[in-house]
Amino acid sequence: MAERSFAKEVEKLRLGAGQEFAGEGILAITKALLQCGVGYVGGYQGAPISHLMDVLADAQDILGELGVHFEASASEATATA
Repeated sequence: MAERSFAKEVEKLRLGAGQEFAGEGILAITKALLQCGVGYVGGYQGAPISHLMDVLADAQDILGELGVHFEASASEATATA
């Protein structure tokens, strides 16, 4: 279960070059990852990245459009594999 929903805020991730992005720090980190061309993100729903996992889970449609595969792992061990 998500710690927090970012369902509305993730639409800001669609902003393109020249458009001003303003939002929570975790959204800025996610935007930077996407702009850098990351293709895969996997992780475990625990501190310190729990909000990042929440944002990515809420942004599945956007990630799909960008060709980014997101995987929420069931444990820390599978997240590191």
